[in-house]
Amino acid sequence: MSKNTLKKPELLAPVQNWASLNKLGGLADAIYFGVKAYNMRGNAKNFERDDLKNIVDFCHHQKPPIKAYLATNILIYDSELQDLEGLISNAKKAGIDALIAHDVAVIKFANREKIRFHISTQANVSNVESAKFYENLGAERIILARELSLNQIKLIKHHLNEAQIECFVHGSMCTSISGRCYLSATICDSEEFSANRGKCVQPCRREWRVIDDESNEFIYNGQMFLNTKDLCMIEHIPKLIGADIDAFKIEGRMKDPLYIETVTACYREAIDSYLNGTFTKEKVRDWLERLNKVYNRGFHTGFYFHRPTIEDIELESRGNVSQYRKHYLGKVLSFNTKSMTANILIEIKEFNLKIGDEIIVIGNETYHHQKVKHMVFKGEKIQNIYKKRYDNPFKVNLRLSNEVQIDDKIYIIYQT
Repeated sequence: MSKNTLKKPELLAPVQNWASLNKLGGLADAIYFGVKAYNMRGNAKNFERDDLKNIVDFCHHQKPPIKAYLATNILIYDSELQDLEGLISNAKKAGIDALIAHDVAVIKFANREKIRFHISTQANVSNVESAKFYENLGAERIILARELSLNQIKLIKHHLNEAQIECFVHGSMCTSISGRCYLSATICDSEEFSANRGKCVQPCRREWRVIDDESNEFIYNGQMFLNTKDLCMIEHIPKLIGADIDAFKIEGRMKDPLYIETVTACYREAIDSYLNGTFTKEKVRDWLERLNKVYNRGFHTGFYFHRPTIEDIELESRGNVSQYRKHYLGKVLSFNTKSMTANILIEIKEFNLKIGDEIIVIGNETYHHQKVKHMVFKGEKIQNIYKKRYDNPFKVNLRLSNEVQIDDKIYIIYQT
């Protein structure tokens, strides 16, 4: 099959708030998000229900338009059914493109409202018969279990008549089967912190000590043997497109806007490059370098080509292994729209800021990332400014290329 006949997959980006959504125009083909109930990222900065129509309108007015999918993919209890029905009805009125569903109650309500629905990876669809079952229920798309090889994915796709398939291509990997884990609830002794209800406390990312009860020897002694590395399929985009996967999904609704923008941009470029014949090893190296600059636990290829081994576990470091960090500087006191300058209050006692440094501005609805190009202190243009152990708040003016809001936070990106 030539590149000219290959179908362009949908690139699906995670969103948790307006700050992470605002920069995805032209990058993502679709976004998935949750409101403050019924989604698998209960600890994210989820949207309010009243935001539904504004989110959909924002997405649909992008050029090209972005599809909006609402995650309603936790296990549902009887006491929640009436409220869930109300949310789904509101989503229909807002013009949502599809629901992401796991519980059969969500599927029933979606069919009743005639809303398209996608079967969540929580359903752990791992074989042809399961996929056909959900297709027969009316699923527009099935988000396959992450524990499948590329050959298994191809087989399922081959046997479906109409339903699309969606696969994760980047982001955190659960050590359990597609998130079906009870470790968090067990450790906390409460279903309130169940991974299946979107409230996982991630005990798998901690250090553990495992003792063989026969030999009384440590198998793991203070290592994070459940701490899986992150999925990264950027260099294998050609194989995934060749497998006729309909949608490539980026994990990360708990991640900050810099992560979401960077990862989405890299995969956008990779997909487009392969389809227009400009995909090269040099570009892959550049994408990997950029992906390594944002939050990651190290990378592996999941189950696509082989079953993961201990080499695909990050044993020593908990959390981010990237050498790049964002460091808080201060906040915006005022912004002049004519000169596009922000008056910044530096709130840390030691800092070093110079022309060329990368900064991020983040607020409730703001996300902006740029290099420092113009800086003024006490009315004079300066190239750098360094302060150590000063006692009083410190002000500096920065010229920005985007508007920001009062009280937005300013961060500098630095290499450790």
